[in-house]
Amino acid sequence: MIEDVTLLTLIIYGVVGIVLGLVLGLLLKGRGFGWFGNLCLGLLGAFLGGLVLTFTSHVTDNNPLMNAAAAAAGSVLLILIVAILKRR
Repeated sequence: MIEDVTLLTLIIYGVVGIVLGLVLGLLLKGRGFGWFGNLCLGLLGAFLGGLVLTFTSHVTDNNPLMNAAAAAAGSVLLILIVAILKRR
């Protein structure tokens, strides 16, 4: 399965993670983790979400839009989960 992940896929995960990390940081005003923390969480979430869905065969590597959606879902979920846990 690791051969299914191409350089384009990794670039998509990185770009989506950075953008969503920064955007969600702005939306979470005061409840975020700073621009660098949100950026890191966005990247980590994008890579985790994208790779998990790729390895479970829910996303095919030949579809960049599906890779971007998987990365976005992972990024948003990780940032929101960490924000909720931080609030407790």
